[in-house]
This record gives sequence, C-alpha cells and structure tokens, in this order.
Amino acid sequence: MHDIRAIRENPAQFDAAMARRGRTGTSDLVLAIDRARRLAIQAAESLKTKMNAISKDAGKAKAAGDEETFQNLRKAVADLKAEMSENE
Repeated sequence: MHDIRAIRENPAQFDAAMARRGRTGTSDLVLAIDRARRLAIQAAESLKTKMNAISKDAGKAKAAGDEETFQNLRKAVADLKAEMSENE
C-alpha cells in the first residue's frame, strides 16, 4: 500500500520506485484517479450540505403550517437524494 500524500508530494520518487519493479509512468495514472476521487467526494459533500439546508427549511415550513412549501422542499430533498445515489 502506498501513501497517496507521498505520491502527490514526490511523484518522481514514486515512479523511480515503481521502475525498479518494472512499472513506468505510474504516478500520472495514480494522481489522475486521486483527482477524480477527490472531485467526486467534494461533489457529494456539496450535495449533502445543500440537502441538509433544504431539509432544515422544510422542517421550518412544516412547523409554520405551510404545506405547499413543505411538499416542494420535500420533493427537492428527494431529487437530491436520487442525484447522490447516482453519483455514488
């Protein structure tokens, strides 16, 4: 197992170590996968934050007796949950 932080900080050293094992140019692939993973995590966290804010507003609308707003916000939360499931 390799430390991704070490690969990010010194990809040439990682490539040199992998070259001794018969693998070349590996850091580019590893770093591309790492970037994609980090972007996916960031997108999921952003969606979750948005969903939490909408859920909080839905709770306030329900408490205030505004059923129409509550249902609209509830639908928005369901849509975000579906989007999160697709992204995972």
